[in-house]
Amino acid sequence: MVDEPKKYLALCLDPVHIGTGGYRLGRVDMSIVREAATGVPKIPGTSLAGAIRAYAEMAKGQDTDLPNIDMVFGTKDGGQGMLRFYDGDVVLFPVSSHLGTVWISTSERLTKWLSESPADELLSIPNNQVEDKVITLKGLDGEKPVHLGWLLLETEPVQEPVDARYLPRYLDFIQRLVLVSDKLFHHLVNDHLEVRTSVAIDDETGAAQTGALFTYEAIPRGTIIGLELATDTRRGNGVSQEKVDELLRRAFTALKVLGIGGMGTRGFGRLEVFVNGTTPEATNGGSS
Repeated sequence: MVDEPKKYLALCLDPVHIGTGGYRLGRVDMSIVREAATGVPKIPGTSLAGAIRAYAEMAKGQDTDLPNIDMVFGTKDGGQGMLRFYDGDVVLFPVSSHLGTVWISTSERLTKWLSESPADELLSIPNNQVEDKVITLKGLDGEKPVHLGWLLLETEPVQEPVDARYLPRYLDFIQRLVLVSDKLFHHLVNDHLEVRTSVAIDDETGAAQTGALFTYEAIPRGTIIGLELATDTRRGNGVSQEKVDELLRRAFTALKVLGIGGMGTRGFGRLEVFVNGTTPEATNGGSS
């Protein structure tokens, strides 16, 4: 039986760069992967599976009581394992404003990823959205315009019908939150990605290579990513869900330290995954 996918929220501790292979897109030489339908950046399930498997193998090397890696993740020649990884979605995206950082999202993304069970702060998520206005959900005056990057947008009140969702307490650092339309979300996210410039280094001289200047983009630090993992217990040969969860917890702990994607030597890639409303370390007393 394939269980209902488990949902996790993850915080980008660093910018995250999952490249498309070096193709130039607009202002940057090395662009990141995007959703085909919306143009919004994502973290591919293949990238998540590869990184988490590598860190699970490290954990297995330290604790032989953990389940077999091939059984959980599949064999490297294509054999299927217990876990199914889905693409990671941008749920909450940080944008600078005259009042400080404001996180933006859409009704659909919050309804999908935030819990219906009481967790901390109740949010009333409207089912519709005016394309060129924002709805303030937290920390802003709902009667004053909101300055998001290069845009000054009028606000509108929350209107019926609404869905009740709860902002988890581990996201209490999000002090300002607004809803925007899907179209505006696309533009704001792509206009506020992290963009950096680097130069390739000559291995022999240790100096910069002539004409080797390049730019690259990344999902910025502070972005909240939604992750989904499903477990097919038919392939577990008796492996319990608890054992799989423990293996994932160990892998998530390493993900917070070693990261995912490219540009790791430039300080990119760390993700902190929240498990059962806390960090992986706190789930088991901080042990690894």
